[in-house]
Amino acid sequence: MVTNQAELVTHDNRKVYPEVYQLKPGPVQILQLPELQYITQATSTVFNMDYASQPEPLDERWVIAKVVNQIKRITKERLAYKFKLMPPEIVWHSEGRDGKYNVTLKMQVPSCVTEAMFEEARACVRKNLRGIAVPETSFIRSESMLCAQRLYVGHYRDTEGTLREIVDFVK
Repeated sequence: MVTNQAELVTHDNRKVYPEVYQLKPGPVQILQLPELQYITQATSTVFNMDYASQPEPLDERWVIAKVVNQIKRITKERLAYKFKLMPPEIVWHSEGRDGKYNVTLKMQVPSCVTEAMFEEARACVRKNLRGIAVPETSFIRSESMLCAQRLYVGHYRDTEGTLREIVDFVK
């Protein structure tokens, strides 16, 4: 347990990995991603969502943020390590027959996070949601790899155009 909160320094991986997390709006880029670790969740989604008329229970797409928030609490209490939440990322895989896309939602977490911390955080989220089914999440470490990436700023319902730009660029 941290005894002196003044000793805490907030770590911001946006500054550690500016080539990945400080992109400016513009054309698609090919980047070499460093080795990173993430909390992920596989799901399917559609474009042009109208949350007001079609809310999803628990808004399960973002349960990974709840898990990462618990990890923040654990690292702060146990390691005196405080970090800023990273932006959510989406890896688009394929379009299904039902018009939904198979995607992986992910949030990057610091290298000090362990599998045991992840499991503890996931258990806390399940407990806090009191019996509501929690979508499956995973803790992954990715190797360094090439990535086609473009910063999208705007409403989620308008992301399809950005995906098309990336696909066309890669082709």
